[in-house]
Amino acid sequence: MKHEETKKKIKIFGAVCLGVGLVCAVIGFVNFFSTAIYGDGFPKLFFLLFIGFPLIAVGLAALSFGFRGEILRYNKNEGLPVVKEAGSELTPTIRDIANACREGKTKDGDTVTCTCGTVNDADSRFCKSCGRELSRTCPHCGAKIAPDCKFCTECGAALTATPTGEENH
Repeated sequence: MKHEETKKKIKIFGAVCLGVGLVCAVIGFVNFFSTAIYGDGFPKLFFLLFIGFPLIAVGLAALSFGFRGEILRYNKNEGLPVVKEAGSELTPTIRDIANACREGKTKDGDTVTCTCGTVNDADSRFCKSCGRELSRTCPHCGAKIAPDCKFCTECGAALTATPTGEENH
């Protein structure tokens, strides 16, 4: 509650400073230009500009500080739908990129990258550089799966042997 009271006082102070500053600035400008146009001598109230402009700045700063929470909430509510929309548009692309990275495939899907870094044809079962197994076939459904899978990604069947021939734990 004390915080809200303080914010209210800052808002009132800012509004008063802004109002007084605007009045001083207007009086100073009117006096300056009327003296310049009508030639009545030196403008006597020109000094009010030097009081008005700093008061305007202090008033705007206090109002900005007092309404900071409201301004931030407004910006959040205006910007969040845009971020959500952009995210929903980017999600399929990001998912495709992540799947391609996980599978070791390029954008076109025509190659497979081995763990040693060698790029092989997509239909290769073994790496042309190091001889590691690049893919294997599920004995239950016949789907092509990565060599390090413990379960088939198509049918979910447990695979009993690792690519090196050792039993899974």
